[in-house]
Amino acid sequence: MNRATPRELEVLQLVLQGQTNKDIAQRLGISDYTARDHVSALLRKHAVKSRGQLIALHAAPPSHEKNIPTPTSVGLFRRTVSA
Repeated sequence: MNRATPRELEVLQLVLQGQTNKDIAQRLGISDYTARDHVSALLRKHAVKSRGQLIALHAAPPSHEKNIPTPTSVGLFRRTVSA
């Protein structure tokens, strides 16, 4: 992924809050078209096709996170062996 610009990071925070392009434009003092361009750049840089996918991507924990419980770490699938 290409790094997002500081402005794109501002836009990303607003997208994650569910703001529309028009809301983002008003909040940041930019045109609707510029807001749309920033959102499009974010979608492209994150290799997703929709705002929903972008939000889901940021809501999910990183796949490399080490503290995600596995089935055996929470007691599932553990079999006890009786003598």
